[in-house]
Amino acid sequence: MEYWTMHFDGSKRLSGTAAGCSNFPYWRKTELQYEALLHGLRIAISLGIRRLIVRGDFQLVVNQVMKEWSCLDDNTTAYRQEVRKLEDKFDGLELTHVLRHNNEATDRLANFGSKREAAPSDVFVEHLYEPTVPRKETIEATDTQDVSMIEADWREPLIRFLTKQELPQDKDEAERVSRRSRLYIIHETELYKKSPSGILQRCVSLEEGRQLLKDMHSGICGNHAAARTIVGKTYRQGFFWPTAVSDADKIVRTCEGCQFFARQTHLPAQELQTIPLSWPFAVLGLDMVGPFKKAVGGYTHLFIAVDKFSKWIKAKPVITITTDKARDFFINIVHRFGVPNRIITDNGTQFTDGVFKDFCEDFGIKICYASVAHPMSNGQVERTNGMVLQGIKARVFDRQHPYAGKWVEQLPSVLWSLRTTPSRATDQSLFFLVYGAEAMLPSEVEFESLRFRNFSEERYGEDRVDDLNRLEEAREAALIQSARYLQGMRRYHNRNVRSRAFLVGDLVLGKIQTTRDRHKLSPSWEGPFIISEVTRPGSYRLKLEDGTHIDNSWNIEHLYRFYA
Repeated sequence: MEYWTMHFDGSKRLSGTAAGCSNFPYWRKTELQYEALLHGLRIAISLGIRRLIVRGDFQLVVNQVMKEWSCLDDNTTAYRQEVRKLEDKFDGLELTHVLRHNNEATDRLANFGSKREAAPSDVFVEHLYEPTVPRKETIEATDTQDVSMIEADWREPLIRFLTKQELPQDKDEAERVSRRSRLYIIHETELYKKSPSGILQRCVSLEEGRQLLKDMHSGICGNHAAARTIVGKTYRQGFFWPTAVSDADKIVRTCEGCQFFARQTHLPAQELQTIPLSWPFAVLGLDMVGPFKKAVGGYTHLFIAVDKFSKWIKAKPVITITTDKARDFFINIVHRFGVPNRIITDNGTQFTDGVFKDFCEDFGIKICYASVAHPMSNGQVERTNGMVLQGIKARVFDRQHPYAGKWVEQLPSVLWSLRTTPSRATDQSLFFLVYGAEAMLPSEVEFESLRFRNFSEERYGEDRVDDLNRLEEAREAALIQSARYLQGMRRYHNRNVRSRAFLVGDLVLGKIQTTRDRHKLSPSWEGPFIISEVTRPGSYRLKLEDGTHIDNSWNIEHLYRFYA
């Protein structure tokens, strides 16, 4: 009979745990494995699977469910009972234990969560923030007074060995102390370490070392230097303790002054997310350019729309930037090229106002807004903006008679040039992909090109029909070429990816975007904020610590992890 096979696993870290496609904080390993098992069983039930073989490398959970081992506490008993309830949903359910090397694929998935790495694009991720089985807390009687953890002095074993030849009872620890003792000496009842330069370094306790680093970092003579710098200064001052480097990293990482003035990381954090292409005018990018020098008629800004497939450019100068103007501009596109499936635009008020949203909703058009201050989310339009601006600048330039106000007159010429130029992404001109034939340029008429000389009005109708019949095939070829082009872009972009990601509940700082009331001593970041939602890979919604949600999505490029 047909059956399915499911593997489950989990991994643990200091600040939380991860289980396959689930991630939630502060769980015991046994409970984590149970959560991964339960989540997988629920997915199997939702898919209508009736016979299932489950394999896991955590023998305790497998044997407890199969009743070969007993549960030692109420929480694991409750989890086992929940598995038993789901067992009734299957015609056959079998759990087997496998060795870790036979469960490597699942182990890698679990490690994505524990290492805070971004999951591959073909892996579905679901976050769990509370247990699916209620926990039974065990309340232990404790003294009402606060209990403080006292760190053992790392110097004592070395001092006892050097003065009294006493070694710890543990064999491995004794060997370690014996080997390390060759680098230390006792001078006037204090422990010193021989540094590589020959200078004796006084050994201090861990608490004294941390206080010393804080003084070096932000004390009266500190300048908030990097971790490596303050550790080097400490060593040169003649002090030593074994955790100096990790202590310095923590001090610098949690320093608020350093965090709010940290440099922005410009390396990409995620793999390139390209926009799937389907057909002409299915997906449009929309943007606004300006202000320009006021032209005849009072025009100061320019609305630009770009078709993601054919790269066709539509532009319209406007006097004022209003929602009504944006709607009228887009209505003209709809009347000429049809209703698109989706619009990608920025967060300008002319596009976020209710009038424009209602217009799109009436036509069944989906609006996708780019992340705050992240033009790469709508890169095709931004690139087109640059090409249009570059063309206008060159055409209106004249050292003797500047006439920048005549940019509206030059706009049709610039658009005509761009529309008749082959695109590297499709190997075809914009005009050809829209109309099925290349435009007759004025230079062809003036210099009588071969196509101009062979033109025949009698055959034009038949030739035009043939062009339209071949257009669909040409568009298919352009789609394939565009897919190759995007693949090359992804390959180039992904070479420099420095993978990082945030989870819901993480504290972050946001890059300050406004220049109002800014000066040389203004911080680069603001916050902290809390990640409230992961909208898509590398894009997040934020909220304040009091729960107030921040409008619009933020790209990870403008976020910085905050350590409290």
